Amino acid sequence: MNIKKYVIGSIVFLAACGTAVKTGVPAQSDADRATAKFPGTTLAELNKGKIAYEANCGNCHGLKNPLKYSEEEWRKEVPPMAKKAKVDAATEELILKYVVTMSGASPAPSK
Repeated sequence: MNIKKYVIGSIVFLAACGTAVKTGVPAQSDADRATAKFPGTTLAELNKGKIAYEANCGNCHGLKNPLKYSEEEWRKEVPPMAKKAKVDAATEELILKYVVTMSGASPAPSK
């Protein structure tokens, strides 16, 4: 095996792992905030939305940090992407609830 190719491949792999987007984990306060836009939303639904977002949206491209986009941008982006990913309407709704809710979350304090 060519050691140079191995080293370069390892560096590329590690760099890709280091740039993975960390999506926010919803808390009860997020679920409470979500009910203003999506009445009756539960923390369990937001967590299902997070899982669906990571499973479906990360397949074709890198995941986007929900905080970096506005509610309006997510509402425009999710429907066509859900169609491309062949996501059913219920899953699309869970994803939309998650990203819209988390787009309004306060960023975590820097360490």
